[in-house]
Amino acid sequence: MNLRELELFGTLMRVGTTIETARLLGISQPGVSGQLKRLEMRLGFSLFHRAGNRLEPTREANELFAMAQPIFGTHAHVKAKLPSLRDLAEMPVAISATPALVESFIGPILIRAGYLNWKKRIILRVHSPEDDLRSGEADIGLQMAVPPRAEFQAHVVGKIPLVAVLPEQHALAALPELTCASIAPHPLVCYNKDWSPMGFTIHEAFLAQGLSYDPACVVPFCSNVCSMVRACGGIGIVDAMTAHDYGMQGLVWRPIRDMPNVSIIAFHRRNEPMRAPVQDLLTAFLAGQTAV
Repeated sequence: MNLRELELFGTLMRVGTTIETARLLGISQPGVSGQLKRLEMRLGFSLFHRAGNRLEPTREANELFAMAQPIFGTHAHVKAKLPSLRDLAEMPVAISATPALVESFIGPILIRAGYLNWKKRIILRVHSPEDDLRSGEADIGLQMAVPPRAEFQAHVVGKIPLVAVLPEQHALAALPELTCASIAPHPLVCYNKDWSPMGFTIHEAFLAQGLSYDPACVVPFCSNVCSMVRACGGIGIVDAMTAHDYGMQGLVWRPIRDMPNVSIIAFHRRNEPMRAPVQDLLTAFLAGQTAV
């Protein structure tokens, strides 16, 4: 007996009529009778005797029903669990991302993943992606530069260059591109290398050229770099997305020849099965990986 036949048999045993069985299973009464007849022919013995409008199980049917009770119990448990699983699958995906990625990166990927006109729902946190994944506040983290810790499974979903932003009247603004060495003598607006992945990348690039990384102004976000350079001068380093999208009134940006690209990392908790919509969105991130 396959599972479909077991369901038919178990329902007949419980309700005792082909009419009620047909209603519960969503098939026709003749369909129930036909399936029962074919099942009995294949088994080689009768399962029921008709008594008026009801079906009385044979001894063989009772023994078979008793043996199948664990299967019926599991089936009932699965059916009862389905609504909560459906609710779980319909919960919004929670993303925690750094500001530059929220403002410039994830929009096209959300469109590809079916979020256009918000046919699907997300919870978006602009915070610390690693902390939010550890606390369970987020399903997917997005950040730039160094991969996250061993407790997370990381995926590179893009590459992006870092560029220098500086006032239009700055002496280096006349150059088509800069180097770490040409930037180093000037006051630098940048990030703490110990907690900022981008700051760590810039620090390593300076170190590789034998240069000191000692920002005159330490800020948390790329947009802060642009604001501070506009206010007080100096040179800042931001990702190219911010340079393209941020209001650059009074500022220009230039490529940095010996500054490596940074990776855009999507990551999730390692060895933890993902909900279906979370996996769908991660797949969209992976399908869209490209140089930005």
